Amino acid sequence: MKNWMDEFIANTDLSQNRPIKEVVYESLKKTLIESKIPIGERFIEKEYSDRLNISRTPVRESLKQLELEGLVKYIPRTGVVVNRITREDVIEIYKIRSSLEFLVATEAMKYIQESDAYKLLDETEIAHKENNIDEVIHLFSVYNTELYELSQMKILPNIISNLNNYLHKFRKISIEDKVRREKAIVEHRNIIKAILNKDRDLAEVIIKKHLYDSLDVVLLQISE
Repeated sequence: MKNWMDEFIANTDLSQNRPIKEVVYESLKKTLIESKIPIGERFIEKEYSDRLNISRTPVRESLKQLELEGLVKYIPRTGVVVNRITREDVIEIYKIRSSLEFLVATEAMKYIQESDAYKLLDETEIAHKENNIDEVIHLFSVYNTELYELSQMKILPNIISNLNNYLHKFRKISIEDKVRREKAIVEHRNIIKAILNKDRDLAEVIIKKHLYDSLDVVLLQISE
């Protein structure tokens, strides 16, 4: 039987020059989101803190925050156990993302003159043809960052990024689907074209289709 605590420990880098509470919280969250830890698996706070030789206080505070976010839950006489993102959670996240991404697009229309996005998407197309999935994911991220910068909104990108964190492993699976990957590249091209043309209605249609097509793939993975 695998000791999942080893994974939590391995993902916690205390050498960073940052508050321990931040490091612990982000490390636990990353592990819970990206790993395949079974639902109901216990997280033993004392073992974690003892093995890392840290106080239990930042661990306890991090677990409280993760419980509020739905990634763990406290069960009486059992302790803290791993929770899961439900189908309903995913649908809600995509609905929120759809509205926020459209807001980014409409704000970007106010400032955009030209864009390097087409060049980025040409590079993405090459990575796609080479089946370099990690590079495709990276270039999509760069593309999104450029749009966020064009919108000149400072807080919104962090909100979207936080939502995306919950879907990390599912989004990667979506990109691994070759057909979905091809469509996503085309949709990204059409989104930037609509922004350059300042066509709000078309941008909204494309963004919704882009996200809900991705949602369909993600929901299939959750159902399996």
